[in-house]
Amino acid sequence: MAGKGNAALAQVHGFNNSPARWRTTPRGVEVNGKFERTVGQPISVTNVWKAFHAPINAAATKFGVPVPLIIATICTESQPIGDPRSLRLEPGFISDEKTPHKVSPGLMQTLISTARGALKNPKVDRAFLFNPANSILAGTAVMKLDFPQTGYDPPLVAAKYNAGSLIVNNGPQNRWRLRMFPIGTSKHVDRFIAFFNDACFMLATHPIRPTVGLDAIIGQIALSEQQRALATAKNAAKVIAAKQAASPAAVSIAFGQNAKTAAFTPFSRKVLSEIMRKAGVPGALITSTQRSPQDQARAMFQNLEAKGVASQKALYGPNGDLVIDVFAAGKAAGKTAAQIQADMTKKIIGLGPSNVSHHAADPKVLNVFDVAPTSIPAARQAAFKAALRADPRVKKFLEPSDGDPAFHIEIAQPM
Repeated sequence: MAGKGNAALAQVHGFNNSPARWRTTPRGVEVNGKFERTVGQPISVTNVWKAFHAPINAAATKFGVPVPLIIATICTESQPIGDPRSLRLEPGFISDEKTPHKVSPGLMQTLISTARGALKNPKVDRAFLFNPANSILAGTAVMKLDFPQTGYDPPLVAAKYNAGSLIVNNGPQNRWRLRMFPIGTSKHVDRFIAFFNDACFMLATHPIRPTVGLDAIIGQIALSEQQRALATAKNAAKVIAAKQAASPAAVSIAFGQNAKTAAFTPFSRKVLSEIMRKAGVPGALITSTQRSPQDQARAMFQNLEAKGVASQKALYGPNGDLVIDVFAAGKAAGKTAAQIQADMTKKIIGLGPSNVSHHAADPKVLNVFDVAPTSIPAARQAAFKAALRADPRVKKFLEPSDGDPAFHIEIAQPM
């Protein structure tokens, strides 16, 4: 689908005299003369496109929103990336019924209240947004409604979607000068632009074509530039393929926003890399590593909200069940999400964090981390799981069929 777009967005510009100066091109967003991308191959955007291309194209066509914006939003917002049951609860959350403006379920993490307004459907609820097609439709509708403010300029789209408005923030660590969370940083838009550029690179050669492309952002710019960009992407893809053929052992390990890179030891990296090579897995995303008591309470609370008490009691041991009982009691007493998580944190500290979850163990003794299932190609998941189970260095492995939302891996460290 062709669009008129705004040719001005193809020219270098910024926001409120921001240090970041950018322009949108067929290759993506060029920031201060560079195309920023994620490390390694564009695994996340490729997996999202493979899994959800049909509803993404349908929503793009319905609202005229460029596909790379939708893919980048899914990858930036969902945790783990591409998980349809992603859930974010804002401070002050009480329940979906009482505070629909404090809960964001689904792939595109749209607030229930916002989704109701965007889709003009007061019956939208958590279950509705846990359906990937519905979440994509709602998030894309929000971007369409934001168009008068953003003009589909990618950094503005990311900031508006994240913070709800385009407001100046002059924090010294905020190169975009756009308000976003965490406040005073550039992290959210930085992450979005990396995924947006990954999506442009991936879509340039993918056999499944987007129904709405970059012409909806920048218009029908010179065909020769588009052809050069396409040729560049094709050549780069050939180079990557040649490198893989010459060195099939190359693998890429990335980290989600809640994972602590420093807690992932060199030994665990070696073990996971060897398992990935054996299984033919090119890349993996680690979404969680060592957790503080507060982190553990947050993770348990979100999983309890998404999956229920019975499901989580089947996953945890006796001490974990005691923490879950605190959650249930808090819910019954009508406490807020913040109050319940505070009570759960106190209980975890009282029991001893490592007695509740191995995620709280000393990573230099027992290294515990989660890998997003969506980051492992579907065709390689069976081999990946088999390799994990067969490796004696892996002390424990859980998968979604065991009740864990991720591939949970525990590796004892050499002493």
